[in-house]
Amino acid sequence: MDNLRKAFPEKAERELREIARGAFRNVGITFFELMWLSRMTSERLRGLVRFDKPDVITRSHAKGKGTLLLTAHFGNWEWLAQGVVASLGLPVHIIVKTQANLLVDRRINERRTRLGNKVVATEAALREVLKQLREGNVIGIVADQAAPRENAPVEFFGRPVPTHLGPAIFSLKIGAPLVAIFSLRQPDGNYDAQVLEIATDDLREFSEENVIELTRRHVKITEEFIRKYPDHWMWMHKRWKHVADDSGEDRSSTISTSESGEKARTPPASKTGTIKVSQ
Repeated sequence: MDNLRKAFPEKAERELREIARGAFRNVGITFFELMWLSRMTSERLRGLVRFDKPDVITRSHAKGKGTLLLTAHFGNWEWLAQGVVASLGLPVHIIVKTQANLLVDRRINERRTRLGNKVVATEAALREVLKQLREGNVIGIVADQAAPRENAPVEFFGRPVPTHLGPAIFSLKIGAPLVAIFSLRQPDGNYDAQVLEIATDDLREFSEENVIELTRRHVKITEEFIRKYPDHWMWMHKRWKHVADDSGEDRSSTISTSESGEKARTPPASKTGTIKVSQ
């Protein structure tokens, strides 16, 4: 509840509790639907997950520079990659965290890959993602994970949060389009998958400033979807675990997600480190 109270200080406690119940319900549904993948066919999945702009994904893929699909722990994030391979015929290399229980890890990944997708463990992701993008393939990333404290802080629901720069680095370094995709659960149990290509035309150079600006853009899109459908997001995720409390600590290096149109400020080098991707 603490995350909800800080994200929506204007909402009444009763409304926040309703959002929390919806979020727990969403995670439960997602888990059972993940298990259902063991019996799922491509034909059935095409009817369950409908993309509003599938051409955004196919056009991005046709450029031959690979495609980065970004989502969050929102709606049924597990079914999105399955929907892409079932509906568009494009296998997705999904970045996944290895589970502590290896039997559980194997069972989950069997479901994730049975329709033609691949999984890439986070510990081997850097080299494999570069390889797959250079071969023109599709990468799927759940991009709302908590990042280590030393990562660049980007404003998320009014608080500066250390944020992974990887998707923006890959996009600008390789030239791979960055596509945001979110699943909205419908009353009939189906999903409408909303697809948006994230603008990069004005960020042609690979630089730390541009990497941070592109990161700011995809974080802002994620926040907008969560604000509109708060019960779809996994609020129990420790997204703000490296965020300073309200003690008045300096936030001058925060990268704003406001609508002002002002270019994001680059935080101190000690916060971001050196941005480097090997050739």
